[in-house]
Amino acid sequence: MRSVAITNAKGGVGKSTTTINLAAALAELGKRVLIIDADPSGNATLGFFPRGVPKLGLADILLDGLAISDVALPSEMPELDVIPPGDRLGACSDQMGSSQGLGQGREFRVRRVLRSIQNYDAVIVDTSPVQTPLNVAILYAVGEVIIPIDPCVAALAGVRALEELIRAVSGFRQEFTDAGPLGVSGVLITRADRTLVSKQVEAEVRTYFGPLVYERSVPTSVKFREAYARGIPLMTYDRFCTGASAYRAAAAAFLESGLVVEGPGERASASL
Repeated sequence: MRSVAITNAKGGVGKSTTTINLAAALAELGKRVLIIDADPSGNATLGFFPRGVPKLGLADILLDGLAISDVALPSEMPELDVIPPGDRLGACSDQMGSSQGLGQGREFRVRRVLRSIQNYDAVIVDTSPVQTPLNVAILYAVGEVIIPIDPCVAALAGVRALEELIRAVSGFRQEFTDAGPLGVSGVLITRADRTLVSKQVEAEVRTYFGPLVYERSVPTSVKFREAYARGIPLMTYDRFCTGASAYRAAAAAFLESGLVVEGPGERASASL
């Protein structure tokens, strides 16, 4: 099973959109996928359940020891399930940062949850843009990271800080656990358009990350908002639009790579 965090320290880059549609594209390919919505806002969950985020979720697993089966919700796609954040997830993250919270080993609580998951080919974790104690715990837990980047001015500013955090967590993982190194396995350019700024920033991102960047960028489109409002992935809402095709290409690249990367240019093998 592969476990991947969709993360970026910058907000508004399409993390939840990527979580929803990458998971849906993998499910279309016959992979059994679990989304864990680790953002208290519940944006990834609302992409499947637009009437509201259920009260039970990840927070109840971490705080009360509920099982995955107690909170995982089946989506309309047969191969895709969703774990909502739970209405106490913000408090849960605060507790993780406290010496009194969640007991000893709280940094590895998410890791223990992921290790208990069975019968899925991929677990995709949607994170909040703020580097909370919960987000750090997620980096301890997952096998790899995918960074969505929108091609705007200063797009790489937050990414460099995220890379430093990934390197630090990777070092601790190797020293204190058997999890192995953590790295960026893919970079997905989102919300691309035809403006000169977008093209220039995309070129900068591709130069910086090299082959880590997925070949096909995700175009900006109103269809993402339309699909989201209806609580369905874009590939279900409009199968043949360019955005759906871009996420199918991202899913194929994810499966083909099977690589966890220490940093730009440094690779170590992994498999689905």
